[in-house]
Amino acid sequence: MKVLTLLLLSAFSLGASAQTKTTTSRTDVSQSIKDDGTTLHFSINTDRENKHIHYEHNFNVKGMNRAQKDALVRKITDSLGIAPPPPRPPAPHRP
Repeated sequence: MKVLTLLLLSAFSLGASAQTKTTTSRTDVSQSIKDDGTTLHFSINTDRENKHIHYEHNFNVKGMNRAQKDALVRKITDSLGIAPPPPRPPAPHRP
């Protein structure tokens, strides 16, 4: 009788644990970065966990190299708590 009770309780607890609901948070992110050599326009719109972020700003980047501009973008995305955009591909080599 003890064995039967133990088996029933084990089966019930296994069935209950198999029904555990897991949720994932959905994040919609729209990022736009435009660089004309003198001004970098950076725009981010996201809806994350019922929190809407709208960030749009122009930066004077005249005289900055590519590494400095990439560092600026990383700093902005880090401060907003979102992933940075994928890295830009290298410029094609011209002979």
